[in-house]
Amino acid sequence: MRVKPILWLLCSLIVAGCGRLATPINSITPAAPATPAAAASVTPTPTTRATATPRPATPIATATPTVTPTPVIYVIQAGDTLLNIAIQFDRTTEEIQTANGIADPRFLQIGQEIIIPPPRVSPEDSPTPTPTPPVLKVKAINFQETRQGTLWCLGEVSNPGSLSLAEVVVEASLLDGAGLVLARGAAYTQLDVIQPGESAPFAILFDSPPDSFAQYQVVTVSGVPISDQSRYYFDLETFDLHGSPEGLAAYRLEGQLRNNGDSDAESIRLVAIAYDADERVLAQRQAELAVTLLKAGATTSFELDLIVPQGIVDHYKVLAQGLKAQ
Repeated sequence: MRVKPILWLLCSLIVAGCGRLATPINSITPAAPATPAAAASVTPTPTTRATATPRPATPIATATPTVTPTPVIYVIQAGDTLLNIAIQFDRTTEEIQTANGIADPRFLQIGQEIIIPPPRVSPEDSPTPTPTPPVLKVKAINFQETRQGTLWCLGEVSNPGSLSLAEVVVEASLLDGAGLVLARGAAYTQLDVIQPGESAPFAILFDSPPDSFAQYQVVTVSGVPISDQSRYYFDLETFDLHGSPEGLAAYRLEGQLRNNGDSDAESIRLVAIAYDADERVLAQRQAELAVTLLKAGATTSFELDLIVPQGIVDHYKVLAQGLKAQ
């Protein structure tokens, strides 16, 4: 059985083109402790490019895929990932990996046949309680067309709950006026963890979008609470941010990053987000900090570029997240 592929991006996705992360401008210097903050936000002078308005749409319910009780043979096609296949067939990635002996899902081959296992309905199976879905909210949705004919669905996921959540996956569906699905895609958020009261951006690419769509639906489909023993490190603050347009479609952000915690941090990831005046996401970019290790109380500079194909940048912010150094 052949199934139309679902295009997919993993968390390393870089939206609407490539940017660059420059080597820190200044050397790392100790700084006085400051009150931790998730991100700094400022309001620059808007650019003068025209704003494109996405089609208004009313979200509606999406039908749950129906799978036969016997195994299905699926042929890997261009753009497939194990995650989007699992979402399509309402299976877990672990079930598909186990059924096919897949050691590393990053190396799926076009034309490769894999088995989609049937759902577990054996009476001998121990009953599994239905998990309570995480409390997550999707906001700031925006659609950006590119010159190549692709379509980006941009937005943010906020976590109003009391638990820090990882592995958050967002799914976007484009529908016609009758509610039929024309295209569907999914992606992880650009930060590994969304803390309570915080948000993280996402970017879903439709490589071959329909010519038009009447409605859309964007929902979160997964989120896993993280352990208190995890190495994730959040005592990082961005401040002194400055932004300016660079050419027709680029926007450069410069700023400072400070480690406000008591531990050294490594594998630090920056996520920059640009918004229009209506609080919609215009562009976002994920990049690794060039500094390998940021010591407790230290500060370093950063510089990165965003690609903004459409719209006027009204304000922006830069988030930071890393791991506690071992």
